[in-house]
Amino acid sequence: MSGGELIRRCLVAAAAAVLAALVPQVVPGRLCDGPGCLLVGIIAVPLLVFGVALLAWAIMAVGRVRPAWPVALGGPLVFFALVSTVAGVPNIVVFFVVAAASYAFAALVTADALSRAWQVALAAPVVVLFGWSVARLLR
Repeated sequence: MSGGELIRRCLVAAAAAVLAALVPQVVPGRLCDGPGCLLVGIIAVPLLVFGVALLAWAIMAVGRVRPAWPVALGGPLVFFALVSTVAGVPNIVVFFVVAAASYAFAALVTADALSRAWQVALAAPVVVLFGWSVARLLR
């Protein structure tokens, strides 16, 4: 994989993330009221995340990102790690920028052009951030 192909892979992944991130923007913020909303949230949020990842995978497959599935699975994890620890989401612009950067980073880390050592070195900080975000949620 040449440098141009690697850049194209990251750009297609970022564009797929932005397009897929438009989906949660059309879902109503309040699906229900009352104590029953907990069950709706427990079911709806994972389904929404899975749907966005599936849509991003399809867009990347059409954009010839091969393989697209590691990027589609890694992008939401990177996004969650960044949003819950470092970036936050103060407005919609930051939401889209962090989504695009997360998928581009996942595309870079999962590229065959990088050696295994570089992949581990780039992914290690995100793994630490993800662990930190989960630990913060559990306390």
